[in-house]
Amino acid sequence: MDPQPLSPSEWAQIGTALKFLWAALGSAVVSGFSLLTAHAIITSLVDTNTIPSGWSNARPVFYAVGLLALAATITLLVLAFLSMDWIEVLYPRYWQ
Repeated sequence: MDPQPLSPSEWAQIGTALKFLWAALGSAVVSGFSLLTAHAIITSLVDTNTIPSGWSNARPVFYAVGLLALAATITLLVLAFLSMDWIEVLYPRYWQ
């Protein structure tokens, strides 16, 4: 099976999908860093008295940012998946 050349609209869909995927990657990094900071780093540093216990008040902010970024990551991945209609046009039979 020889694939057909892509049209400009299909290239635009590919560009949109790639933008969503890169944004999802950035959001996942922010989510991971925020949740790691809230759940492990601040807790550990406060328990060892490396930083003052007042830093524990910042944990809910990091949790909120991490959970919002996680929700954004999931949303961006779904949007990227939905913008990949060009695959079915280019390869009409997936498994053959």
